[in-house]
Amino acid sequence: MRRVAISPTNNTKQVPKRGRPPTIDSEKLLQVAREVFLERGIRATTSEVAERAGVSEGALFHRFKSKEGLFSAAMQHDQNAVPQMLMQALGNLSELDLSDALVKLATTLLEIGRTALPLMMMSWSNPNLCGATPCDANRANFRAFIKQLGSYFESQMARGALRPLDAEVLARTFVGSLHHYCMSRILMADQPGAVIPEGMFVRGFVDLLLNGAVQPSSPATPARNRRAERG
Repeated sequence: MRRVAISPTNNTKQVPKRGRPPTIDSEKLLQVAREVFLERGIRATTSEVAERAGVSEGALFHRFKSKEGLFSAAMQHDQNAVPQMLMQALGNLSELDLSDALVKLATTLLEIGRTALPLMMMSWSNPNLCGATPCDANRANFRAFIKQLGSYFESQMARGALRPLDAEVLARTFVGSLHHYCMSRILMADQPGAVIPEGMFVRGFVDLLLNGAVQPSSPATPARNRRAERG
């Protein structure tokens, strides 16, 4: 009987080779992240950035260890430079009229807050990112800025441009109002009409701060005139 050789059957499934994961250079990745953050604000997620960039979220975290790190790099924001920027903003006011100086200062602080405040909020949501020393330094820098701003207001009182009042209260009112505007811009950016334009707010705020909201009283009528009117 003739034997027929039977070739062994290969039942092993062929596993397709995986291609190289998509790559993107850091500058392009930061450009995409910047676009997403500007569109979505603090609500933007790393998964949204990764999807638009065409990379995995893991690859994103491999380069930038956290959302905060990605945001800081994308928005080109150096937290350590903020105190210096604030003090520099105050130093540029000496030659300006009071109203112009406050408009310029408010505009500068809002520009700094555009990136500094969202990053601060993200850090607050993850306390592990902010140890005791950095947070203490931030508080000290804020107190120093308030003191310096108060000194500026005191100098304006001394020259008669402002009436005498508590300079620190005025400084905190100034910064607090700008902080509120920044927060509104972050939290309500996706609600049309919820936040008035920045220039309109700054001009209106400075006018309110310097001129108040109460209608000035008309000069008192002299006593002799009042008697004549009654007579």
